[in-house]
Amino acid sequence: MPGLSDDISIRTVPVAGIVGGLGPLAGAHLYERFVRLTSAKTDQDHYSAVLLSRPFPSRLGHLGGVPGVESPLPQLVAATRDLQSLGCTVVALASATTHAYRVDVQEMTGATIVDGLRATTRELTHRGATRCVVFCTSPTRRQGLYEPSWPDDVELCYPTGAEQETLDRLILAVKSGRTGPAEVNVLGELIGRYRRRGYTALLGCTELPLLWTSDEPHETVVSVTDAIAAATLAAISDLAAGGDRPR
Repeated sequence: MPGLSDDISIRTVPVAGIVGGLGPLAGAHLYERFVRLTSAKTDQDHYSAVLLSRPFPSRLGHLGGVPGVESPLPQLVAATRDLQSLGCTVVALASATTHAYRVDVQEMTGATIVDGLRATTRELTHRGATRCVVFCTSPTRRQGLYEPSWPDDVELCYPTGAEQETLDRLILAVKSGRTGPAEVNVLGELIGRYRRRGYTALLGCTELPLLWTSDEPHETVVSVTDAIAAATLAAISDLAAGGDRPR
């Protein structure tokens, strides 16, 4: 075709892997953000990626000690190995809560698994945040999953008990496919409530960014999904450039 080179370079390696199904919409959204954050001008400029979406035992139930809920660790290990068999050299978990199992999965598979929570807290420093409220699942909050990498100069705040219950219901609503105006408005009201008090809002569950509209001021809202996507992209870019810097 006139105007097109016959020698188009196509990126086939390295390959990013996404463990989806944690839930499925969050996994699809992570892949979308990975694509959108890539500085590509053509189809051929994008990196290869595999999105593996399958059902897993409830991380919320297992971490919450619900009787009869099995550990998702064996299935997470199996999914990671499946991605490795497909050539994936960097793996991302499309869930903040599932990062509770990240180190174990990494040690059991030898895979490079992006530390999405550390990438998210680093973004707070990049934004110059001084006070931050974390909107996440109750298990993520109880486990303190964000706290090991929390910046010393950023005040950490969690929602009230009633607000946390609202967030948990909202997250379950998204998992069931409800992402309409009613759900968007609930999250927007919570963000606005803390923004007026000078807080940056950390959307610390990958379901929540699905309800964050693009007209929200970027500097006051941090998305864990975007942070995971950006960190995955950075790790893949390093490998493509011949680096081996872990994320």
